[in-house]
Amino acid sequence: MTAQTEDMAQRCAEYLAKYDFGPACDLLARMQKIIIVGHISPDGDSVGSALGLAAGLRQLGKQVQVVFHDDIPRYLQFLPGAEDVIKPDAVDEVFGRPDLLLLVDCATLDRTGGSWLERYLADAELMIIDHHAMRDEIPAVSVIDPRVAATAELIYLFLLRLGLEVTLPIARCLYAALCTDTGGFRFTNTRVQTMRIAAELLGLGVDLEEMRIQLFESHSYKHIRLLGRTLANFQKTDDNKIAWCWVDEDMRRELEATTEDAGNIAGSTMGLEGVKIGLFFDQRTPTHVKVSFRGRNGYNVGKLAAQFGGGGHYAASGCTIEGTVAEVMPRVLDAARQLLAETEAERG
Repeated sequence: MTAQTEDMAQRCAEYLAKYDFGPACDLLARMQKIIIVGHISPDGDSVGSALGLAAGLRQLGKQVQVVFHDDIPRYLQFLPGAEDVIKPDAVDEVFGRPDLLLLVDCATLDRTGGSWLERYLADAELMIIDHHAMRDEIPAVSVIDPRVAATAELIYLFLLRLGLEVTLPIARCLYAALCTDTGGFRFTNTRVQTMRIAAELLGLGVDLEEMRIQLFESHSYKHIRLLGRTLANFQKTDDNKIAWCWVDEDMRRELEATTEDAGNIAGSTMGLEGVKIGLFFDQRTPTHVKVSFRGRNGYNVGKLAAQFGGGGHYAASGCTIEGTVAEVMPRVLDAARQLLAETEAERG
């Protein structure tokens, strides 16, 4: 442990004491070939946490490979190590058979993109580090805490517990993860612990200008045009408490927009004065609609996603529903109205 790592661990001693990292450390000590796996439609926390952890574990002399089913979004490709991420079908050829599967920001196997992990489960151990409460009922060494803002918080503390140096490349990955899952430290999941860890990472030389531009201000031209068209569809309830907009097949085809070009539009629904619940409907295929939910403090949109087989967080969640926008939208709006009524009845 370097002097700097020791100092950082001392300042974070209160948070380190909350978690029993012993089983994870013991398992890791016996493993050599590790694949770190994130969830489908990767976001900043999943990618940043996976890349930061991979860089840390390589300090122990481990063979580590990060694997994602879907492409890394453009806005995250600046992170150190992003260029080395591979797809599941390349694991055997590029890396070989792992002895440890380490799921990051992803507590269920189906969120990794299908059944591809099953071919390794018979011969490999499983570890999960996540801030989502749900997980598969399969044997795994787990570090899970739904109270933290991002999985990156747990990764940072785990690296300190292992006595590893948090280098600038690691800091950049973990800071990006914290920043994106808290909406630039604006969401209500941001806690004192989150800010203190972010401060530690900033102290290592993270460039705030780079982070702001790459994470929040670097969009494709097609995204800007799609955002404009989508906001032209903006609708709301009479009391402004529910707002929604959508992208249909015709709009996407006209603008030649990709799935990634529709990223982060959901947050725009929360710009209306008085809004409590925001919804964005994205026709991803002719038969499936991705619905993204956003909610103010006290309005648990995670419940909405769960109703339709999805998941996520209290204030931000999503699901995919079979049908067209015209078919899906009324069902979801009815559920949103019900959540609004129930929440306001409970709040008095």
